[in-house]
Parts: sequence; structure tokens; C-alpha cells
Amino acid sequence: MKRYKELKEEILKAGRDFRALFAEAGKTMPLPSGTFERWGKTLDGIDRQIEDESFRVAVVGPIKSGKSTFVNSLLKGDYLKRGAGVVTSIVTRIHHGETLASELTFKSWDEINREITHAAELLPGIELSTGETPFDLRKEGHRAELTHVLESLSRDLLITEDARNVHTVLLTSYLKGYQRMERLIGPDAVIRRFEGEDFSSHRDYSGDEVLAVYLKDVSLTIDTVTWDASVEIADCQGSDSPNPLHLSMIQDYLVYADLLVYVISSRTGLRRADIRFLTMIREMGISDNTTFVVNCDFSEHDSVENMESIVAKITEELSLLIPEPEVHTVSALYQLFTSLEPTLSERDRMRLEQWRLDDAFSSASVSGMDGFMTALEEKLTLQKYFIALNNHAERQMMIASGVNQWITLNREMLSRDRDSASRLVSGLTHHLEKMEHVKTMIRSTLDGALKKVKGDISGNVDRFFDDSKGQLVTDIMTHIKNYAPDYEKYCTDDEEDDAFIRAMGAVHRDFRQNIDRFLSEQINPRIIGLTKELEDALNDDLNNITAPYGLMINDVLGEYRLAVEELGIFLGDDVAPDLPDIDMEMARKVSGIHFPSVSTVLEYSLRVRAEAMLRFGAYNIVNLVKRFLSKPQKGRAELCAKALADGMNRTRKEAVEAIGQHLGSYKENLKFQYFYKLADALADQLFERYAEGFHDYIGELGELTRRVDETGKDKEAVLDALGAMEKEAIRVFRNVDQVKMMIE
Repeated sequence: MKRYKELKEEILKAGRDFRALFAEAGKTMPLPSGTFERWGKTLDGIDRQIEDESFRVAVVGPIKSGKSTFVNSLLKGDYLKRGAGVVTSIVTRIHHGETLASELTFKSWDEINREITHAAELLPGIELSTGETPFDLRKEGHRAELTHVLESLSRDLLITEDARNVHTVLLTSYLKGYQRMERLIGPDAVIRRFEGEDFSSHRDYSGDEVLAVYLKDVSLTIDTVTWDASVEIADCQGSDSPNPLHLSMIQDYLVYADLLVYVISSRTGLRRADIRFLTMIREMGISDNTTFVVNCDFSEHDSVENMESIVAKITEELSLLIPEPEVHTVSALYQLFTSLEPTLSERDRMRLEQWRLDDAFSSASVSGMDGFMTALEEKLTLQKYFIALNNHAERQMMIASGVNQWITLNREMLSRDRDSASRLVSGLTHHLEKMEHVKTMIRSTLDGALKKVKGDISGNVDRFFDDSKGQLVTDIMTHIKNYAPDYEKYCTDDEEDDAFIRAMGAVHRDFRQNIDRFLSEQINPRIIGLTKELEDALNDDLNNITAPYGLMINDVLGEYRLAVEELGIFLGDDVAPDLPDIDMEMARKVSGIHFPSVSTVLEYSLRVRAEAMLRFGAYNIVNLVKRFLSKPQKGRAELCAKALADGMNRTRKEAVEAIGQHLGSYKENLKFQYFYKLADALADQLFERYAEGFHDYIGELGELTRRVDETGKDKEAVLDALGAMEKEAIRVFRNVDQVKMMIE
């Protein structure tokens, strides 16, 4: 990263030198308005792109795999709380900064109430949103009602799959944290910042389960790390979180992550949850950008050989999912304790000394971390940054060439008499008109091509989401249709009035959880995979459509140079414009375009109907009639199971309708608010890059001569100034050329 920082600063410095050159020209001669406007915009764009360039590193993996500890070891400090709870859905983002600071973004009241309502829908007997009085945590009566309902829940609803029910924990946390948080929350998201000595105050919120639920985003800036400010490390929520919404939030971040660091604990090895998540990554089309870290707990291994055999087994299993996986063996806690040694507690210092006694363990961790950092450096530089820097340098070379030509032509104009100068302008005007014609053709071609490109995108998206022939919707419908739990396990012979209500609620909860998990693990990755494919196709289509114009531009500029030379003017070495590269990330940023969050896929509406209860009542009446007719009677549990099964038929139908409508809205949003706008932004970017290949100053030559005459400027003084500018332009040109050579 040191080399990248140095080269980036050289490019930024070249931009400042160009602007100083333009300013000096304006002081020494009367320039026509807008003389350097296009070049100035290009330089502004380069500066903005360098400032906005980002390399996102997402640290992912299951709960308790040591992700936060590993990130802390990278930061060489205990900045993130280790062992955070599973309820929080926060992706903590870390950057380099001049000041140690933490910035917390809290949810709005609408977001909080919507999340509470959604969680309550998955628990029986809780009806928080009725008619025109939706649930509002700020209302004392609503809080009291929610408290009463939670206290009345049976143990089987508080514990699911041998763990605390994530929805009851969420609701309880909101209630417990309300008094401490009510003044911080507002109608819109609220940001709170802690700097310097107050930095660790962020843990009071992010590390406390009952307060962390109120958080929407956590961003840290660390002043001790050495990487570039454009690098972002994200500590993601556990990939095996019991809440499917958390997985969707991780997916939203992974959509544009440049590198995934997947942390696996050597204590547990590769588990079923890992296989599910890695399969999902492959479906998203981002598995090639994944690096693996096996986090080794030294106390779990008898010897280094035992540890290495476990790592080898993990690597072998990974290779079945990811071809030739890149695996690094690291003890995150050992690396972290080594960095924190002067401030460690006596207990932790003793642990560190104990680990150091076995040099094989410590050496393996140090070697693994060195290997990881080397690989990270290569990915940061070779795969992205130097490509971007090379593009910036090429554009600055074009500006340098144009400035030299501008100086040469202006000096030639001022050295001639009026008639000769007029003939020069007249002789070159035709070529200017030809350049303008080519630019018009490029713009027209792009505008025409956009209609076809958007049509192709629309067709692909429509087919993907088609509710009759599309595989996506077919798979969803098949999954819902095949959902058939053992209804009898929900029923008892209990004759209490609310026994069936609890059973019905439990069936609905499990069904909704099953569908949400299916959407998160199976459907969302395919939507993201489609997006990646269509983005690549869009990039290729626009480049293929405009590629012939690169040759046309070079031909036009070649004819122009010949015409200039025939008039006795030598412009010096030219820089032929290369075909422009599309920067999709920059197009999104400049245009404010965002990929529609896959988290919203889980926001379909599905509620329990009273129909199942009515059916149960009908079965009871039938049973009563059979008793009088001395026919065999069914037990209450059997009646309950029958009613639940019949009710589920209706629920399945509602689920298909709700998800179908919701995906239809998502599809339209994906087309019109993302892909269509992205296509327009990329076309504009392409046109601007092509237009940079032309030097639009021929028409200004006569104007410059006239202004010099009108202002009484001494032509010799102006010529001297142009000579000085030429020397400075050549110096800047050589500097940029040297930077480009170093990049290459």
C-alpha cells in the first residue's frame, strides 16, 4: 500500500500542477471563456474518483469463529467487542483516519416499530397492528401490552432449537432498552460520534444486547493502522445467525465487496452452516474473491502436527466447494495479544507466555499472518488500485498532450500576421467540425443503443421473475407446496381456550421462519448472481457498440495532425486516446444508484387468518353430533392437527400470493430504479471519456488573437509566457509519464 499511496499522491499533485498552469495562463493573457473547462472537469473527476475509490474487505463466518478477534489482530488493538451476541445485525465498518473515532447510526422510530411488528407476527397471540392504530413503542400502553404478552409466553416459545428464540429476545431487548434510548431515537436516523478518549463509548451500545438492537450502522476510524483510507474492513454478523434477516443484511454488503475473508474455527472445523454459506457465495458469483483464515485456538491442539492435520482436512473439504482455496493458518488471539502485550492483564500475559514456550505454534501463526497480509496487499494493489491509477494516468497524459498542442497553436497564431492567422483558423475549422460530427455520432449511437440494451435487460429480468415459467418463482412455489410439518407435535388434548391459538401460532411461526430462511439462503443469492451477470453483459454491450469509434477518433485526430503539419506547425509527440474503461462503481456513486436491498425480499406480508380457528370449531361441532349418534369420536389433539393442516392449505396460498406480488414489485424496482439508471450513467461516462480524446480549442485561436490586440497586450510578453508554460507542461507531462511507467 505504501507504493500505491506514493503514486496516488503523484497523480493528485499532477492535477494541482495542471490547474496552476491554467491559472497562470489566465493571468498572462486574455483567455476566451471556458478555455480549460473540459480539462478542468476531467481533473475534478479524477480527484473525485481517487477520493471515492474504495476496497471493501468483508470478514465473514459463523458465530464464535473469531471474526472480531481476527479483525482486532489486523488493527493491532482491541477496538471491536469480542464475543458479541447473536441478536445484533450490525455490520461494523472500519477505516483508517486521522482521529480515533466511532460513529453510531441509530434506527428511526418507523424502522424500530416495523421490526417489532415483524417479529411479533412470528409469535402466537400477539397482535400489535390492528386497524388504524399500528404499534408504536413510544406509547406506554403498547409497551405494557407487549410486556404482558411476552411474560405470558410458554417456555417452548422462548426456547427454539435449544437456543433463545431470536424474536422474543429482540422484543425483550427493545423493551428493556427503551428508557435509556428514547431520547436518542428520532423520526429519522440519528448519528452519534465519539472521538479520542471517548472512542470506547461505542461499546456501551454495540456491546450491550438491549441497546445494540437500536443500532443501524457502526463505523470506526482507526488512527494507528497503516493502510490507505480507501480500504474498508467490515466485521459482519455471524453467517449462521438464527434470524434470516441478518443473513440478508450480510448479502447486501457482499454484493459489492472486493474481497471476502472467511474465518473458520479450528475447534469446530467446516460445519453444515459453513457449507450452506459457501454454497450461497458461489451462487452469488463471488467465490473467486474469497480468502480463508483458519483461526486456531492453541489450547485446543496437542501439537502443531495435530493443528496442521485439521487445517489440511478443512482445506480438502473447502476444495469441494471452492477450487484451489487460499487458506491461511492464524491464531487471532495470539496475534492480538502480541500487539497488546504492554497493556495485557496478568492472566492474559501468562497465556501469551505459555504459548510462546512452544515456538512451533507461535511461528505457525506469525507465518500465517504474514502470508495473509502479503496476499491482502497483492489483492489491494494488483487487482484493483493500480488498474485504476493507470486509467487516471492515461487521462492525465491526454490532458498534457492537449495542453502542449494548445500552447504550440497559440504561439503560432500570435507569431503570424492577421491574414496568415485567419488562414490557419480556416484550414483547421473543417477538422474541428469533423470532430464535432464524430462526437454527435457517438452520442446518437449510445442513445439509440440504450433502447436495445434496456430492452434486453428488461427481457432477462422478466424471464427470471416470471411467475409462470420462471425457475425462481417455480422453486418458491414448490418449496411452499411441499412444506408439510408434523402437525400433531403442535397439538395436545388440552381443553384450554388458547391451546389451539398457541398451536396455530407456532405452526405459522415455523412456516414463516422456514420460508424466510429459504428466501435468504436459496433465492437472494440467485438474484444477486443475476445482477452480476447482467452488469457484465451491460458493460460488454456498451463497449462493443462504441468500440469502432475508438478507431474513428484516432483517424480523425491523425487527419487533423497532418493538416496542422501541412500548415507548417509541428505539435510534438501525441498521445493517442485509448478506449475508455467503464467504471461501474464510479457510475453508481456519481449517479446515486443503489442496488435494491435483498433484505427487502423478506418484507412480504403474511398473516394468520381466523379460518383455521373456524375450522377447529366446525370439527368440534361435528364431533359433538357424532357423540349423540354413537359414532367413533376423534380426540381433541387429532381434531387440532386436522384443523391446522386445513388452515395451512390457506396459508400456503396466501404465501404464494404475497411473495409473488412482492417479487413483482422488486423486479420493477430492479429494472427501472437500478439497471435502467445504471445504463444511462454508464453511457454518459463512456461519452465523456471519448470526448476527452478531442481538443476543442481550434475555434478559440482567432478569439485569442483578437483579444490580445484589443487589450493592447504585448505579444512578445505573451509569447514569453507561453514559452514558460510549455516548459512547465513538458515537466508535468514527464512526471505523469514516469508515474504511468512505474504503475505498469
